[in-house]
Amino acid sequence: MALPKGKAVTLTGIVIPADWNDRQEVIAAALATADEKEYRISTTKKGKELLGALQREVQATGVLERDEEGRNVITVRSYIVK
Repeated sequence: MALPKGKAVTLTGIVIPADWNDRQEVIAAALATADEKEYRISTTKKGKELLGALQREVQATGVLERDEEGRNVITVRSYIVK
């Protein structure tokens, strides 16, 4: 099922590391969903908060877009840690 780009969506999945700095600290996360898709989490304030929920299941609501590399990115407006 294709998700609408640029519209509000709600996704449920596990927050996983997506990028690290030189000291091997996680600096970006993604949401891995049950259908084996991965959605990068934008680094807004809410997105950065989700770095504290690594390896936890969350329900995130936000706007879905594609980045310059063609990856799905969700700009999180709200979330619930399950």
